[in-house]
Amino acid sequence: MSEFFDEAMAAQQERLACTKDMVHQRSELMRVLSPRSGEHILELGSGNGIFARELVDCLGSGGRVVGLDSSEAINGMAQHFCPQGEFVLGDAVSLPFEDVTFDAVVAAQLFSFLDDVDQALKEAFRVLRPGGRIVILDTDWDTLVWQNNTPDLMARMLDAYKAVYADAHVSKSLPQRLVRSGFCNITSESFVVLNTDFGDNTYARQTAGFATAIMEGSPEFSSEDQMNWLDDQKNLDQSEGFFFSLNRYIFSGRK
Repeated sequence: MSEFFDEAMAAQQERLACTKDMVHQRSELMRVLSPRSGEHILELGSGNGIFARELVDCLGSGGRVVGLDSSEAINGMAQHFCPQGEFVLGDAVSLPFEDVTFDAVVAAQLFSFLDDVDQALKEAFRVLRPGGRIVILDTDWDTLVWQNNTPDLMARMLDAYKAVYADAHVSKSLPQRLVRSGFCNITSESFVVLNTDFGDNTYARQTAGFATAIMEGSPEFSSEDQMNWLDDQKNLDQSEGFFFSLNRYIFSGRK
């Protein structure tokens, strides 16, 4: 764990969490979830634990926040950020919890990575109490608008980027899947991540970091490809031509 997570990574995670795009995303997710004092809430794909930390503050001493992630190292990071939470190693398609355990299940940017979305929804339904609710935030990468002067290279990069997901367009099917899994009172909302600069505190910059890492690890891209793609984004920023827009979707339902 010490080789994976250290003070530098902790500081980086805190900086990312404080960017306006991530603050806005968590506030929208919290608004739809509307946690109440004393509730027991399960976060699937709890990651760095920063959303869980905010949940703890909402639920009070009688509440319970449980995070589930498939990485032991990530759970260790989450425990650092949210010492009051419980972080469990596990898989969303086979939850290690009894039936009717939680008042709510929440997941952000997880379902697009799952190979069996329907089974994960059935598991969430199983562990919810009657009247309990599920809230899911995810993305459809078809909604991305990203200005560039290298269309062929951008298209290749986006194909490689989206290939990381099990389903980069899962949002399109989530309402119907929720109904099939037994949920009712389905709601759907969206908001836009919009960046008109390429600053360090933007989601676009974070996405670009992932993109360059993917290109670096792929034999389909040369070091020149990486440099040209990144230089194009920096040049657009300097000429006030930078533009990045992506839709986020939030779905909810009740048992």
